Amino acid sequence: MNNRYKVIQWATGITGQASLRAVIRNPNLELVAVKVYSSEKDGKDAGQIVGLDSTEITCTVDPTKILSTDADCVIYSPMPWDVEEICAILMSGKHVITPCPYWFPFVQDSESALLIQKACQEGGVNFHASGINPGGIAEKLPLTLSGLCNRIDRITMTEYGDCRDYGSEGVIRDLMNLGRTPEEADNNPVKDLLTNFWNEPIDMIAEGLKSEIIKYSAEHNYILASEDIETASGMIRKGTIGLNNYRHVGLTKEGTEIIQEQIWFMDDLSQNRLDKKMDIPQDSGWRIRLEGDVNLVVDVKLDAPTQPERTAMGISLTGFHCANSVSVVCEATPPGIKTFLDLPMVTSAQGRHTIFS
Repeated sequence: MNNRYKVIQWATGITGQASLRAVIRNPNLELVAVKVYSSEKDGKDAGQIVGLDSTEITCTVDPTKILSTDADCVIYSPMPWDVEEICAILMSGKHVITPCPYWFPFVQDSESALLIQKACQEGGVNFHASGINPGGIAEKLPLTLSGLCNRIDRITMTEYGDCRDYGSEGVIRDLMNLGRTPEEADNNPVKDLLTNFWNEPIDMIAEGLKSEIIKYSAEHNYILASEDIETASGMIRKGTIGLNNYRHVGLTKEGTEIIQEQIWFMDDLSQNRLDKKMDIPQDSGWRIRLEGDVNLVVDVKLDAPTQPERTAMGISLTGFHCANSVSVVCEATPPGIKTFLDLPMVTSAQGRHTIFS
């Protein structure tokens, strides 16, 4: 078994920088190339991009050079992503791990699933979509907790996000609809795509419960800003969306509800700059609730003294999870799309030690 894997980092945005940092630090991984998209980063040492020591790996904007590099795995994290580009990487004989979609695409996007599966077969490699939500907390933790239960009536995974310090304007406005008017949000062409995203973990949980979804529904609720709010991604103007509440529900054939909910907001927990208030128990983190003959509530919180630090931690979780997945993805057989249902536990790599008796 190979103990060290050659890794390419593809894209170095906010999330890509977190996975790049994790690859550099991981004793079981060897960074061999970095694909960037800006002339400012082109030619820089990879360590310089993330504030670490020199790696002697020079970043490049040239995808052809990247594809020709000998590597075991590519951590692919551009925004937007490109399924044809993903397939080209797979067909070049490199495993792909990504925080982008296709966590469980077989129901919501069977066409892309077929393309990716075919590319995996041609390259003799695996594809795995990881991350945090979707990509980990949304699926793995609810399923793990389900092993403690018998009858389950409802599984709810709620994400709480104070987004004021999140610096990606594209994500904030185009995906989260924060700072848009309700009319713009309702007509956002990304809306249906997002519904597919949140239905993928619902489908995966149902599959993990040995069931299937027979009915989907969704609610999109907005609360407007009552005054201008300055944020890292620009000004949220009065009268635009200051809190976005997405709620996607899947009903299994046995009658279990599986709910994916997001509450993203541009204020602190007091919500004094919003038109109305919601019950928000924490400013950054997740709550997993299982209801049935056993009722469980598990909160996952980001523990840091300031909100900017908690935001940075949340982004880091996504990138770190991708990097930590490299060994299990590279070792999985046979070639193909690997979801969390196909892989062993993903753990952090902290080095090795020997205990002498």
